[in-house]
Amino acid sequence: MASGLPNPSAHWNRAMKSVIGAPAIRERLPEILYDESRLICGTPSAAYFPESIDDIREIVLRAHRDHTPLTIIGGKTGIAGGSVPTDGSIALCLSAMNQILHISRLPDGSACMLCRPGIMLSAIDDFLANPAAEQQVPGSEHVSQGRYFYPPDPTELSAQLGGTVATNASGARSFHYGATRVHVESLKIILADGEALSLRRNEHPIRNGYFSVKTETGKEISIRAPSYVSPRLKNASGYYADPAMDLLDLFIGSEGTLGIIAEIGIRIRPKPDIMAGLSFFDKRDYAVAFAGLLRTDPAIAAIEYFDSSALDFLRAHAGAISLKIADFPAGKTCALFWERIESPADSFDTRIDLFERQLSECGSSLDATWSGADERESARLKEFRHAVPELINQRIAQAKRECPAIRKVSTDTAVPGDVFETVFNESVRMIEDARCAYVAFGHIGDYHLHFNMLPSNQAEMDRAVAVYQRLMDLTIKNRGTVSAEHGVGKLKVPYLRAMYGDAVIAEMKRIKSELDPHWVMSRGNLFEFDEMLTIQDTEDTEKAQRATEKI
Repeated sequence: MASGLPNPSAHWNRAMKSVIGAPAIRERLPEILYDESRLICGTPSAAYFPESIDDIREIVLRAHRDHTPLTIIGGKTGIAGGSVPTDGSIALCLSAMNQILHISRLPDGSACMLCRPGIMLSAIDDFLANPAAEQQVPGSEHVSQGRYFYPPDPTELSAQLGGTVATNASGARSFHYGATRVHVESLKIILADGEALSLRRNEHPIRNGYFSVKTETGKEISIRAPSYVSPRLKNASGYYADPAMDLLDLFIGSEGTLGIIAEIGIRIRPKPDIMAGLSFFDKRDYAVAFAGLLRTDPAIAAIEYFDSSALDFLRAHAGAISLKIADFPAGKTCALFWERIESPADSFDTRIDLFERQLSECGSSLDATWSGADERESARLKEFRHAVPELINQRIAQAKRECPAIRKVSTDTAVPGDVFETVFNESVRMIEDARCAYVAFGHIGDYHLHFNMLPSNQAEMDRAVAVYQRLMDLTIKNRGTVSAEHGVGKLKVPYLRAMYGDAVIAEMKRIKSELDPHWVMSRGNLFEFDEMLTIQDTEDTEKAQRATEKI
């Protein structure tokens, strides 16, 4: 059917902030050329800051008409290059679309917050801490002051919500509450041709092998559902696929390659009381063993590991952050940060003897544990946890000023629990054999750690990249995911193919081509453009249909 969309120039918002021309962008907006990975790919030909869905649509229509690639830019907190623009692209910067639109009640009585994609996670936290201060938000009476929270808990609170949905981001508490996907109730998506989809959870399941949906103008779209199944591990690698999924799930974690997220409905929960601790251990094996014991407690919300390399790094650079860090317990080389959900029937006080016994079995004690018994103390422990990646980013930025070729080289892999210790130990051996300075920490509850290499010159950068490739090979060999939370972006494209194989990648490309035939959306993310699978490439598509084995 014919599109009911307006002519691309008929409703152009001339008041929309824009910077036109590569020289002007390099002079006035150099900060949009890179993210926290410090990767730089080129300079866009124009940068726009839309303020409404109509603004987004107009930009998309222009890109679609001219086959000009679009790069979607959020908070630039990513470390995979997903928001890094390419030469000649149009940069669509969503920071001006940063509003909470309203709060509503879902049929089960829980609360849903409808937001624009550019709102920062910190702004969501601030609103929930004091909703009465934002009287202009309709429905704010549904959330009592300070008693609700958004559970996914990504580390970087300056991240924008749209970016976290685009990468299916997660954080420390995702161990208990799950990644972003399970907290998204609705999305409004602007497709590559300017059409808009309004999707709600469970409204568009797979039927007879297809997703079927109508756009807001009534255009019917049918998308063949994936035949592969995504790994059951923590995963942010490629398009999600599961027999029980609905169409909403396809866009979550698609890294801007299928459409632009223009509105997001997120489920918010009553805020629990939390008991937190930072327990120190003599050696790595003891910390890993205690993490295993914590996993058996259903009230545990987070289990985060700090290797000796992380504690040494914090100790050496403590002066660069505002948080004052006390001396670590004598003789302890690594640590676990943990959070436990408190309830009257199952409080930490009722389990304190069990904790003491388990810590003792693992060479630690409550005396070697920093306590977060109230909200203020717990917040200080979380600051400690966030200080590590903050200092690493500072270190990389400083090194890049001395050697422009340097960028962040950090793993984001998860592996099955039965091979975790083997992979962990082998990873450390590879890095140390390559003489790479590194910091290791991360989400050990999900068998998901970050190995951050810290190069200071070109030779060290070359060694870091080489060992990173070996770490990816090790992960894939052990049935792991090449990205557990940060996404693939532009930096991990070859590893996505290695993880899934050619047939599944061809199927993912077929899905992209059905929704974005000119590949204007986030070109370079997930796939190489020159390997584009067009709808007519039937041979690879037929192979993909046969790739039904679970990964």
